[in-house]
Amino acid sequence: MLNRLLLCWATLLALGATAAPLRVGGFPVAPIVTVGNDGTAQGALREFMEREIVHKAGVPLIWSEITSYGRAVESLRTGQIDILLVTSTRGLEKNPYPMFAWTYLRVHPQLAVARSSPLQSVTSLQQLSGLEIGWAGGAVVIDGLDQIDIKWRMLASPDWQLMNLRKVMAGRIQGAYFENEFSPQYIVQKEKLDIVLLRLPLAERFFTMGYSPRSDPADIARFDRAAAAAFAGEQFRAFLDEYMKR
Repeated sequence: MLNRLLLCWATLLALGATAAPLRVGGFPVAPIVTVGNDGTAQGALREFMEREIVHKAGVPLIWSEITSYGRAVESLRTGQIDILLVTSTRGLEKNPYPMFAWTYLRVHPQLAVARSSPLQSVTSLQQLSGLEIGWAGGAVVIDGLDQIDIKWRMLASPDWQLMNLRKVMAGRIQGAYFENEFSPQYIVQKEKLDIVLLRLPLAERFFTMGYSPRSDPADIARFDRAAAAAFAGEQFRAFLDEYMKR
């Protein structure tokens, strides 16, 4: 009888230890997050997480549909997804969702302009006054950029990055804003665009992930521990550097 009780207890413990799959999603930030043929997340971040978090740490994930920035944030708020794959430390007080304490990538904001642009460097944000600049629809403009008379042209489309760069090439806007240098470098190289990148005089960003307040705290904590270990140091940066060469 005692053995049977012990067996039942062990079974219950095993079931309780099984992590429920977390739904992860977001918006495209190539090559970190791209859209696969099935509409779900692909790219460097998924490959790294599959290896380090799913297989090594045993934390199951479900890869949700990749959408626009606004829809992704709304999906996180309502609990349709548990994890938002890309968010940054900019404007923490304005974020409508909680974020993890660890980071996986340090980045520097960039302005992508046509090679023929009269703007060849940006030493002051005032140089951007009066320019039409593309960015992601729904994104919050902060860091002093909101104090500059920039004519923002926001795109809510999932392929907003490439579309903005093509608009730069066509002369429809004077620049495209990126919070990181990897995205425009990757797309410009892949699409063979005659674009140059100007580093902006803004604070360095740190990419992390957001999570839904509606998600199970135990599942979020389990993911948090696994991700903190996986992203420690510059592990993902090294992986991304190699991914960019493909």
